[in-house]
Amino acid sequence: MSVIQQIVTLQHIDSQLQDIAELLGDLPGKVTALKDEESALIKSVDDGKERIKTLDLELNKFEGQMTDIKGKIDKHKDQLFLVTNNKQYDALQHEIDHLKGQLDEIETQSLEFTEEKESLEERIKTEEENLESLSQDLVGRREKLEALMNDSSEEKEKLEAQRADQRGGIDGATLSRYDRIHTARKGLSVVTVEGSACGGCGAFVPPQIVSEVRAGKGPHTCDSCSRFLY
Repeated sequence: MSVIQQIVTLQHIDSQLQDIAELLGDLPGKVTALKDEESALIKSVDDGKERIKTLDLELNKFEGQMTDIKGKIDKHKDQLFLVTNNKQYDALQHEIDHLKGQLDEIETQSLEFTEEKESLEERIKTEEENLESLSQDLVGRREKLEALMNDSSEEKEKLEAQRADQRGGIDGATLSRYDRIHTARKGLSVVTVEGSACGGCGAFVPPQIVSEVRAGKGPHTCDSCSRFLY
């Protein structure tokens, strides 16, 4: 196997390891995101139910207050027929108007709370319907992701062994140069010649170099980006 073939094989192994590293880098975050999504939905349902309990207590209180106020209004209306002068009549009428104002405020609040409760009940119903299927889906997706993590880890170990074997067959000077380019060029040390251009940066490659690269002679590198050419 020629030096350039050895480097190309090493690049192929390193690219696979880089892909796995990127995949494994995302997977824990994806699993966490799925768990957070499920937790957020559960919390939303629980919070909604707690809010409904509070609203029910307030609505019951409003109901009692409205019943009490209506009773007072009826009592004052009955008293209107018993008063003997305008002053007493006006005082009772003023009190009735005041109670009616209180009643209107409580009825408005009661209506707002009732609408909020109905909206919450509708939302919770939808979320609970979604939660069961979502939870099942999340379990399946987490299992698949975690299995993929395990499979990727096994593949990584295999590739790392192949990488060590491949590096052992490359001379030290070439390997050192490969590593420097690998670091400088974000993991891409070896590229193809595309026509008369470097497949990495697009720079012009002289015809003689192109011919030698195609003939398997070398190794040659791009004058612009320093990547190995094949």
